Order: sequence, then C-alpha cells, then structure tokens
Amino acid sequence: MKKATALLICFFFVFGCIGCGTIPQHSDPDSSVDRSEIELPEDFSFSIVWGTYGISSYDSQSGRLVKTSDATDISKYTTFFRMSKSELQTVYRCLFSDIDITEYPESYAPFNAPGAEIVMTSCPSQTITIRVTANGVTKTVQCDSIAIGRLEDCCSEEAKAFLSAEREIVDLITSFPEWEAFPDYEFFYD
Repeated sequence: MKKATALLICFFFVFGCIGCGTIPQHSDPDSSVDRSEIELPEDFSFSIVWGTYGISSYDSQSGRLVKTSDATDISKYTTFFRMSKSELQTVYRCLFSDIDITEYPESYAPFNAPGAEIVMTSCPSQTITIRVTANGVTKTVQCDSIAIGRLEDCCSEEAKAFLSAEREIVDLITSFPEWEAFPDYEFFYD
C-alpha cells in the first residue's frame, strides 16, 4: 500500500511539473562562449541508461534523472531538471562528432568482438542504453549485461570511442548539483 501511494504521489508530481512547466532548467554558465560551431537540431533529445545492471538513467525530454532504480523508495533517488543548451551541445558532440552513433549496431558489446569464441564478462554486469533523436531520426544502441571493464579492454577503437562518449555524458550528468543532492546508494555491489 505504501509503494502504491508513493508511486501515485510521484506520478502526480511528474505530470504536475510537466503540466505547469516547473521542471528546473540549468542556466548556461558559459553563455559568452560561442558554441555556434555545434548546430543543435530542433528535435534533438536523448536518453541514457547506465551503471551496474542499468540502475541509473536520464531522459532529456522529460528531464527525469534517476540515480538508482534499485532502492526501497525510488522517489528518494529521482528528480527532474532540464539541461542547458550548452550541456545538450556537449552531449550532441559526444554522439555525433566524437563518434557517429548512427553507425553502431542496435545491440552492441564493446568488450567482445562479434563472433569471438572467448568473451569478457563480469558479475555484476552493466547495462548501457543510449537513445537519441536528431533531424527526424531516432537511434538506439543497447549494451545489455556487458562486462564492467576499462577502455583498454575494448575489442576495437570504435568500441573504445563509444565507451569514451558514454562516460563523458555520464560524467557530465553526475557532475550536476541534482545528482550530488541525492542520498548515498541504498545497495552496493561487489
């Protein structure tokens, strides 16, 4: 009953915030910096899932940030905010300049070459999902239950570039005050 009540409160909060436009938006601290070299498409949006078992996520359209979905009360680890234009330009650069996300397969294993007889695994594993929309095209790259490893462990330069871009986006998100305001994780993994 308590979970149902908490979910109902969270539901009304989300749609109440969206309906009245009260989701906080980051301001551009470097608004004096010329970022005109990065043309941000009008329809640009992205979502990312990352971490051990894919417990963390951010969606730029809804502004929903979840530190961990593995918690007794997920509402303590959920907040809403909108990225500034320069932050979105950073993400766009990661996905379309540093790499071309449209060139990656929908199901991807950056630590294991296709058809490899010996594969790298870890327990626990991590899940990464990046979904991006730009210029009328939506692309999703899903890395399900992949090893937790170092960039040096990647199977190719393209895989290393993909994980570098993902890590830069995650580093950006986890540097926000909204992330830092969350309580410590309730559960930890070995």
